[in-house]
Order: sequence, then structure tokens, then C-alpha cells
Amino acid sequence: MATKLTTCNNSFEAELIKGRLESEGIGCVLQGEGVSVLYGGIGAMPVNVLVCEEDLEKAKSIIEDQD
Repeated sequence: MATKLTTCNNSFEAELIKGRLESEGIGCVLQGEGVSVLYGGIGAMPVNVLVCEEDLEKAKSIIEDQD
């Protein structure tokens, strides 16, 4: 089951996180990315980054190291 890892302010930020997670072998889904682009692009709508529950702790560690 997918669970929310984080919420990004825009699709660009979400894509950066997605790329980092995928480079570490963690699959993820961006929720709301299409809506953000449809309604004005960057900054229009938040985008949720979802990961499998079993990957949540590792994913948190990866994005915390990125900051």
C-alpha cells in the first residue's frame, strides 16, 4: 500500500525527489502532478510523493540527507 512521504510545493521539486528515490531503488508515485500542470504549472498545486509502506523509512532517510 502506498503512503505519503512528503508534499512538494510544485511538480519540479517532486520530480527531483522522485529521481533521487528511484536512483536508490525506491519506486514512487507523484499524486497531483497533472493537476498542478493543468492549473498553471509550478507552484499552482501541491504534489504528494507516495512510496510503498515498507520503503517509507529508507525514503525518509534519503530525502533528509538531500536537504
